[in-house]
Amino acid sequence: MTSLPKGSAVHPDPTIHAPGAEGEGRKVYFVSFGCQMNVLDSELVLGDLDRNGYSRTDVMKDADVVLINTCSIREHAEDKVWSLLGRARQVKSTRPDMKIGVMGCMAQRVKDAIIHRAPHVDLVLGTSGFRSAARDLEDLFAGGGRVVRVDRRPDPEFLPDADREVTARPDAFRAYVTVMRGCNHDCTYCIVPHTRGKEVSRPLEELLDEVRRLVDDGVREVTFLGQNINTYGKDLHPQRKHTGEICTLLERSAEIDGLDRIRFLTSNPFDMTEDMMRRFGQVPKVMPWLHIPAQSGSDSVLRRMRRHYTVAQYHEVVGWARKHIPRVEITCDFIVGFSGETDEEFEGSKQLVRDIGFMQTYVFKYSLRPNTISARQLPDDVPEDVKRRRNIELLAVQDEIAMARNEGLIGTQVEILIEGISKSDATRVTGRDHSNRLIHCPGEASMAGRMATVEIEEAGAHSMIGRMVALEGTH
Repeated sequence: MTSLPKGSAVHPDPTIHAPGAEGEGRKVYFVSFGCQMNVLDSELVLGDLDRNGYSRTDVMKDADVVLINTCSIREHAEDKVWSLLGRARQVKSTRPDMKIGVMGCMAQRVKDAIIHRAPHVDLVLGTSGFRSAARDLEDLFAGGGRVVRVDRRPDPEFLPDADREVTARPDAFRAYVTVMRGCNHDCTYCIVPHTRGKEVSRPLEELLDEVRRLVDDGVREVTFLGQNINTYGKDLHPQRKHTGEICTLLERSAEIDGLDRIRFLTSNPFDMTEDMMRRFGQVPKVMPWLHIPAQSGSDSVLRRMRRHYTVAQYHEVVGWARKHIPRVEITCDFIVGFSGETDEEFEGSKQLVRDIGFMQTYVFKYSLRPNTISARQLPDDVPEDVKRRRNIELLAVQDEIAMARNEGLIGTQVEILIEGISKSDATRVTGRDHSNRLIHCPGEASMAGRMATVEIEEAGAHSMIGRMVALEGTH
């Protein structure tokens, strides 16, 4: 059993309990699926539970609460949740006082199915109401029944990020900060607008205050998150055509003493401008790494996806980045097997990977999601075996490119922020360089949180190994 970090912040939001010990002695088994946004949402809830006296356990049968943060982007993610709920039902049959909760995008999307298919679930919290978990669990322990909160509340006053317990995070030296929630785009395959609603941005000064509190608690690297982060602030200033508020946020954050590195994601190519790239490149603390999903290398597929740009325009965006941001690296998402995708259209994706030379590419087989435009208007007509083959082929192209590029770094030196002991080798530490490459080198746990200069000696497609030639704080 692992204790949650202790915190003492005050809750101004009446939907969240003030610090107390209502859950003192109770243990929570917490599982999170999905994107970086979900990782941060989990941290917010774990911080609230900690304030209320809960501790965390890695053993389900020892838990008083099983809480699952869910993802709906692909069917496979939801299948994992149903399987986990089946396991929880078996444990609860021997511990009837156990409370089981489901939160996040799947809870928002299929609340009725959860209630009917999994009647042993006590708590269902959607994408706006999950910060009430601590309070709702106490009500459930006191009076039983079931609590379901899936109403969307897009008013900025009710964004679930206020009053974050900054000490509740898995990494002592890096942290995520949500700058906005929701998305206003209409990509045909995407369920995010259905599960998370329209874009709502957080005030700039509120974000800067959160970054300062994180830095005061030891954070050296912050990654700002938004479903479509380049449109951050447009809803705060609707009278302006384009605010460039994300640039202002990065520039103001860079002024905070003690913050050494800044990253942000995710960027839709349609909302990126050359002026943004110029401003990104003028802030040394903004790391030279951009995650810009292309999704396809075929104009016809992009039209069916409603991505609102062409392959040529995607090249233009990358060209701006490479012109204005020294040594920038680009990572990307692709979907294979989208509705109607032909072999020729798929070849376009392979060609785009070759032409751009991505540092890394994440490839996903198309999964039709209910409530999307695709589900209503486009057939899921690419056979599963073809999707699987294309997935493997595109990853193979990317791995070949990444391997060649990483081998070119052998003998060079990079700076990493040491995260801790490597998961694959206890004699090594792990960190990431400016471009977000994963680097391993000999070291020990006490080095975590320090910068190190590493000379690359071995290269792989997904990580590299080197020797440490300098360590911050040593001579």
